[in-house]
Amino acid sequence: MPTRNVQYRSKIIANRTEYKSRIDVESNVIANNTWSHHLFLCCDDCGLCCLSAFCPCVTFGVNSKHIEAGNCCVQAICCLVPIVNCFYLQKIRTQIRQMYGISGSAFNDFIMVCCCAPCTIVQEAKELKIKPGDVIARTW
Repeated sequence: MPTRNVQYRSKIIANRTEYKSRIDVESNVIANNTWSHHLFLCCDDCGLCCLSAFCPCVTFGVNSKHIEAGNCCVQAICCLVPIVNCFYLQKIRTQIRQMYGISGSAFNDFIMVCCCAPCTIVQEAKELKIKPGDVIARTW
């Protein structure tokens, strides 16, 4: 009997370490109500960073598609129109922020988008890699 109990406890400990690494990112969103990836750490994913720097409309269209904000091609074209693009970028950023329960305001989103649009697009894309259902389920 004692060996069976020891084996069971070792499995629990092994599972705890496995789940801990997955929960760390999600718990950061819940505990701090902040973005799990910082704005200016967009170069961590070099491919995404280059794509967003040289052709931000593609990444923006993919982000829009993930949150089901409309046709990704239409959203990508709107991203290319000056002045209009700031409002569309802000709208999508605000929707992502609200979906994940991240604190902030629409005005703050607008300022961030106007000042550094490629970095905000990368930050949103990285945030969308975390499933929103997992984050919401952990808040209960």
